[in-house]
Amino acid sequence: MGFIDRYFFNPNLWQKILIFTLLPFSYIYSFIASKNFKSTKKNDFKIPIISVGNISVGGNGKTPFCKALSDMLYPIYNDDIFIILRGYKRKSKGLLVVKLRNQILSDYLNAGDEALEHALFTKANVIVSEDRIKGIQKALDLGAKCVILDDAFSKTNIKKFDILLNSNIKYKYNFTLPSGAYRLSKSYEKFADFNAYQDLHFKRTSFIKDIKEDMILISAIAKPFRLLQYKDLVKAYYFYNDHSSFNKEELINLMQKHNAKYILLTKKDYVKIKDFNLETILIDEELIIFDELKTAIFNYLKEFNVSYKDNQQ
Repeated sequence: MGFIDRYFFNPNLWQKILIFTLLPFSYIYSFIASKNFKSTKKNDFKIPIISVGNISVGGNGKTPFCKALSDMLYPIYNDDIFIILRGYKRKSKGLLVVKLRNQILSDYLNAGDEALEHALFTKANVIVSEDRIKGIQKALDLGAKCVILDDAFSKTNIKKFDILLNSNIKYKYNFTLPSGAYRLSKSYEKFADFNAYQDLHFKRTSFIKDIKEDMILISAIAKPFRLLQYKDLVKAYYFYNDHSSFNKEELINLMQKHNAKYILLTKKDYVKIKDFNLETILIDEELIIFDELKTAIFNYLKEFNVSYKDNQQ
């Protein structure tokens, strides 16, 4: 584990001292965050809008959940379903249509790694926009009949169905930043329309379809330690900070150092090196949404004349 992962999940004595020293700042942060979460007039766009979020930093599976959700709803809405997200760490600003009607219109640097992953590995259209209101309006202009918001729990000015994802990997302390990993107090879970718990409401698994010898593992995702299940399959592994970019020459040097022929990596990492012309093996992922959560989603969609019975997968 890196420093941040140890700090949040398994702090040593000095990190515990730091955590409790910073606790007053966490109370200040929590107070400011609660003010920003205040109830506001909600914009009603008259179409289904489903938000997939979490209240902690790092990944809880939002990207694979959005993919599974878009796959589940695609037979209903076809090419009129849109995924909208901020586009974290992208080089561009403002609103950008990343994918429309199966045509990818942007690269990784301008779209961001998560947005391009959606574009490459889902059938949905993809828009990035810091202002979700503008993003939704653009989607409507392009014919949207359903919108999935990736990471928009805090956007209280939008009428939407909020799914809050909870990982089965638990933090040491339930504090807000900077003493803990939470962006909002856990008490804010009550504002979600559905609190989804891994292995109870959805199941997330990863696997490798084509295992090769002579691989090295690289990753720049949140919680990369969950990939250590593959460490015995590779000659070496290297973890970078979440959303980090990769340098082609550095990767080539790492492959040569370990006499490796292939790079093993996640889809989120793959989008950043897909044009490097290197031999890659993907860690695939499957997320299954269980019936209780499916039913809750389709109960929401009943407002828009969509029946769960008629659309069971």
